[in-house]
Amino acid sequence: MVDSMRSLHALCIVFLCEQFPPVVWDGAGSYTATLAIALAKLGHEVHVVCAQGHKVVDSVQDGVHVHRRPLLRVPVSRGLGPVGTRLRGPLYPRDSISLRASLPLSYTFWMRRLNLRPDVIETQDGETRGLIQAVSHSRPLAIHLHCPTMLTVRLAGAPIGPKGRLADRLDRMSADLADVVTSPSQLLVDTLRERGWLDGRAVEVIPNPFDAVPWLTVPDVSGTTPTVAAIGRLEAYKGVDVLLDASARLRAAGVEHRLVLAGRPAGLINGMAAGTWLDRRVRELGLDVEFTGHLSGDQIREVYRRARVVAVPSRFESFSIAAAEAMAAGRPVVTTTRTGVAPFVERWGAGAAVPPGDPEALAAALAPYLLDPARAAVVGAQGRTGVREIDPMTIARRKEDAYRRAIVQFEQVGVRRRGRWRGVQPLALPAAASPGNVAGPDGATAADPQAPVSPRSGPAAIVVPTTTPNLLAASEAASPAGPAPRGEQRRTG
Repeated sequence: MVDSMRSLHALCIVFLCEQFPPVVWDGAGSYTATLAIALAKLGHEVHVVCAQGHKVVDSVQDGVHVHRRPLLRVPVSRGLGPVGTRLRGPLYPRDSISLRASLPLSYTFWMRRLNLRPDVIETQDGETRGLIQAVSHSRPLAIHLHCPTMLTVRLAGAPIGPKGRLADRLDRMSADLADVVTSPSQLLVDTLRERGWLDGRAVEVIPNPFDAVPWLTVPDVSGTTPTVAAIGRLEAYKGVDVLLDASARLRAAGVEHRLVLAGRPAGLINGMAAGTWLDRRVRELGLDVEFTGHLSGDQIREVYRRARVVAVPSRFESFSIAAAEAMAAGRPVVTTTRTGVAPFVERWGAGAAVPPGDPEALAAALAPYLLDPARAAVVGAQGRTGVREIDPMTIARRKEDAYRRAIVQFEQVGVRRRGRWRGVQPLALPAAASPGNVAGPDGATAADPQAPVSPRSGPAAIVVPTTTPNLLAASEAASPAGPAPRGEQRRTG
């Protein structure tokens, strides 16, 4: 009944995201696909605009309208040959200014060509995709933080230079100007605040949605051999080097096991190409390691089926879809305290969280599961139960409430702007009660990570009008012709 009432006030929601499956599978793309499908099931009209590649393709995937369009970009530095390579620098494309100019121009252009006039736009990371809408205040904008591009560089202690600082400042602008900002974890909020982001902003913590259904067919661990699996890009900030050292300590302690690393090498580890460094390190330590390379979804499930325990040894990760997959597959998870998923792992009794960069602690946490399959099965079952709390429909309802608050905020800012323009003092608008899991700038009202996630918890409990104030709708209702049909309001204005 509640969902039926919600559908009476359906929204048109547009996501801006280059990484959308099946063309690109990554955290941002998987998040967008999972959430978009759930929102469509709630009765909303959902579009995803993907400015990536060179093709123009429109399709409907599970009720979601997907529009693939080229990224409109002039590759200036590429045309300069070796000079361009030097100009790009070692952090390219992370600190690319031309890319940050291309993203908002491309998305604004394609939205206009598609005649999309959404009730709300969502994009990720506070990057520049929605910057034009944020600056012009043309549409309500929701930013969901994943892991801003320059953050991992800064966390690694690498110098970012003037171009990197400018790139980071541009990335922050959308988050500063957005009508609502959400984050998958309190860890990410705190880490960004420490580095000058989110100044004065309230941020709502909403975990990333996760569809556990495809993983429930994986049998429990009782029939597995002692195997540790790690799934994801093989790069320094994922802590894969720490995992190798932990594996060596396990072997020295007589805990026989096999290590499966599922993913592509990326970036540098200790100044060397990641793939080369990993091969050399495995030989030095004499480890039993299987490198699978990039895998499809079915192949990843096969890795989980073989695993006794899953390691997520990241030095920093805003959430961790790999950890959610592992728990849904009934595998114990050993992660670090610098992952956003760690509070969930501990609260659900689904594994353990250890300090990052500590191979001794990592080995000690992995050993009990490798030695005792019965214990691993019990812990894995607890994770399988816990992961239901981040079911896509549960998270979609919370996001829907956040979108409606974004629309209210957008309307209120518009009223204040018009009041200032006309020299009229705007009416004082009532402030909503501060929800329990909205983190203020001082963190004083941050979410308790031990509190259960539910459709009605935290910010979802804020009373928001079910008929959102809409100045356009009000003016049309007052006209002799009456209000236009909903689709025409979005597409013909």
